[in-house]
Amino acid sequence: MSRNKLREAWPLEYAVEHHEIFREKELTRRNFTFASPQIQHRAYLVSWIRVRAEKFNLGTCTVHLSIYLLDIFMDNYNIELEKLHLVALICLQIASKFEEYDIRTPKISQLNSVANNRYSTSDFHDLEVMMLTFFDWNLNIPTAAHFAEYYSLFTVTRTDWDPTEYVSYETFWQEAQRAVKDYLELSLLDMCMIQFMPSVVACACILLARQQLRLAYRWTKELTAITKYVCDDLVLCANAILSRNPNRGSDCKRKVVDSPDMGYATGGSNISTPEGTSRKRRAIREDGHATINY
Repeated sequence: MSRNKLREAWPLEYAVEHHEIFREKELTRRNFTFASPQIQHRAYLVSWIRVRAEKFNLGTCTVHLSIYLLDIFMDNYNIELEKLHLVALICLQIASKFEEYDIRTPKISQLNSVANNRYSTSDFHDLEVMMLTFFDWNLNIPTAAHFAEYYSLFTVTRTDWDPTEYVSYETFWQEAQRAVKDYLELSLLDMCMIQFMPSVVACACILLARQQLRLAYRWTKELTAITKYVCDDLVLCANAILSRNPNRGSDCKRKVVDSPDMGYATGGSNISTPEGTSRKRRAIREDGHATINY
């Protein structure tokens, strides 16, 4: 996103107030218990959603919101394997309706086409209503991508720019934005990231981006004033993100962090797909998980 578009999304006269509202709202996120019966399919579904979002040219905030919806919904329901793709598509559909202009929101027929048209229109409508009801129709949920949109305005400044490295400040600024986006994508891969507030994740991505660009200061007083975080607040989260790809930002300060899989597939795991799993389905689990049946 260009600087002009970012400033349109976050007009300076309202940005501080909007940021404060987002910080309050992130405290109301639903608890996550890592209890999904389909927990081993999470990594596959995240990748699947990202590919489909790119196909429909959907924004980063849409992707992050859809994956948040997926994580929380899966954490509370025992979903039949053949319905996992439908759940992922509904999460993407709901997120796009909230985040995108109407003209960019994919239609049911378009969504169904990427799932080989295996679902009916009523399947989409019924599950959409069920999911919206589960979330109390409250989709105003800030994610790391929402915070990063605002913070990205201040990721780098002209004092950070080295003309011998980048031919123009605009080129330098765009490179910083690409780095932040790359780290945001990495942050989606590991469920250990849910222990951090979205604003912390966003700031950690900016910290890593600045380190990747080899700037004199990994964190600045201006960023502290805007985000209310100091560098030490972000190191643990940044280290967790970097662990997904240790070849990026190799100069970052590293320290050992206990980051178990929590049962989710990771980069070194065999990612489980719904089609590749054959197991006996359970109707209602003893732990109280509801089951989606049609």
